[in-house]
Amino acid sequence: MSSAAFIAFALCFVAGPLAYALLPRLVSGLTARLALALAVVASALLALVLQPSAPASSLALMWFAWVLAVAMMALTLRRHVTAPAPRRAIAILGLCATPLPWFGLATARMMTS
Repeated sequence: MSSAAFIAFALCFVAGPLAYALLPRLVSGLTARLALALAVVASALLALVLQPSAPASSLALMWFAWVLAVAMMALTLRRHVTAPAPRRAIAILGLCATPLPWFGLATARMMTS
């Protein structure tokens, strides 16, 4: 595994779930969800701007937008669900969703090599 692949792996499987777990604890409420939505859009737009000149940074920003979007959806769902079992399921599914882009990258790499 190359160093770039290892860094991507660590980001997706360690930093992503950690960021997802910390975001709902740090922020809550409508203002937080609005800020997360703006951060998702800003990160995705910046990724598109950086794509021709810095593809690795663009990919990292797109992944960061994904993690922020998952956290935003989890915050919204948890606000509307009060029962403890579904709230736990939302947290677990969100943790599992953050590394999903890694599988897309791995599949694309496998198909091209």
